[in-house]
Amino acid sequence: MKRRFAVVMILIVLLSALIVGLMSGGSATKAAAATSYNELLANYTDALDVIQKNYMYDVDPDSLVYSSIKGMLRVLDPHSTFMDPKEFAKLRDNQRSRYYGLGIRIRTQMGEARGRQVIVEPPSPGTPAYKKGLRAGDIITRIEGEPIDNWTSDDVVNKLKGPRRTIVNITIERPGVSNPLEIAIERDEIPLMTIPYAFEIRPGIGYIKMESFNETTSDELKNALNQMKGITGLILDLRNNRGGLLNQAIAVSGFFLPRGELVVSTRGRAEGSARIYEAPGSETLDVPLVVLINRESASASEIVAGALQDHDRALIVGETSFGKGLVQSVYTMSNNTGMMLTTAKYYTPSGRLIQKDYSNSIFEYMYIDANPQDREIRYTDSERTVYGGGGIEPDVVESARTLNRFESLLRSKDVLFYYAQRLTLGEVPSARNFKLPEETNGGDKAARGKNVNPVSDFVISEEIFSDFRQFLKDRNIEFTEEDLAANADFIKRQIREGVFTFHFGIQEGYKVSVEGDNQVQKALAEMPAAKTLMTSGRF
Repeated sequence: MKRRFAVVMILIVLLSALIVGLMSGGSATKAAAATSYNELLANYTDALDVIQKNYMYDVDPDSLVYSSIKGMLRVLDPHSTFMDPKEFAKLRDNQRSRYYGLGIRIRTQMGEARGRQVIVEPPSPGTPAYKKGLRAGDIITRIEGEPIDNWTSDDVVNKLKGPRRTIVNITIERPGVSNPLEIAIERDEIPLMTIPYAFEIRPGIGYIKMESFNETTSDELKNALNQMKGITGLILDLRNNRGGLLNQAIAVSGFFLPRGELVVSTRGRAEGSARIYEAPGSETLDVPLVVLINRESASASEIVAGALQDHDRALIVGETSFGKGLVQSVYTMSNNTGMMLTTAKYYTPSGRLIQKDYSNSIFEYMYIDANPQDREIRYTDSERTVYGGGGIEPDVVESARTLNRFESLLRSKDVLFYYAQRLTLGEVPSARNFKLPEETNGGDKAARGKNVNPVSDFVISEEIFSDFRQFLKDRNIEFTEEDLAANADFIKRQIREGVFTFHFGIQEGYKVSVEGDNQVQKALAEMPAAKTLMTSGRF
């Protein structure tokens, strides 16, 4: 215990020295600050000693010290933070865009026969789970023989991860199979793809969903664009993209901006914090561009959207982004821990600050948009007005459609998922004329995974819709005929999405889902305006 306590105290000393260096000016000031910090450190060690000796329970010194460091950094700003060894390792894995595991995504839902269940999403081709035959809709019930009914999603994921070439034993229940299946899967390196979806959403119009910015993002973007040769327009979807690596934001911007164009600049107090970053311009794509953002778009995604907007290169559609424009420098600390410390702020090419005000409560910072009266005015290359100090404001505002009462009910009960599964397994007696998409397409299994939907004319018939009505009754879901009539398009689309996901994979299901995504549809409608903006700087 004393040895562990000494280790964490060394960590405190190193952290204090780092902050002294950042917050001090000349050598005399540094010496005075060091003396002051040493006095405060004595108070801190005294407090730890009293807690260790007198608290009513035994206290883990690591967690106590780690929590106190996090509290200290929280006083500075909302994004400076300390990471324990587990958190730091996860950050490094995410930045390197890989981990060791099975290659599956899971989601939790309430089961029909029992409580919470862990459902397998469609495994990616080539992954250990795919090679072992795991399917969409499989229910994981045990890991290494232990029931997982009360586990969180993180508990399940952490148990499935592990060293390369080690074995994990799982038990699954598969719809249509009476007995549980015992499967032993060897873990392998799994790439963390930052672009899960890339396809032609309309003839000649590409769509790319970018979820984060990690080490492989620019390479993934290059590969995606190479698969869509000859497109005449592109939608880059940065919604819910919380950011990532700065160098990848620069590289992504370089696909659309001429070489040497300013992408972003940083300004801070420490020496060397004032820098400018220009577009490499080695892979420039010369087509109209629409960028989708929302209030969950932050950091690196705001850098990209801000640069493309300031240079009149892309039409920004959606909702005002989060407003996270603080530069986090990552420091490796002792004991396999790490720290992200804010060292500067990001500014777009027009000179506007991305970061919104965080001087009030954390609730206001997280959930309330910046006051328009407080926002600074800047101008794009063509003198269009843009605003700083509160994220990136879209050129065309399109709020995400929210689910109505009945849609929310169906989602919460997962009945659409279960019905699509039932339909795919052939368990709908009244739908005798129903054929799976590949059968409707003349048995063309080669259509799987291609850039177009396997069947564009596959629809949910009235016969199937009537069976769904009975399905709701059997599960005691309260509804009226008006509910069904008013939400028929939503219901049919959700069923189609489920069938395509189960049958062809997650990308084919996603293609169906964007048909009902009003922001994506708005982006498509604004493509002519993006073309005008590209040629004239106006739209």
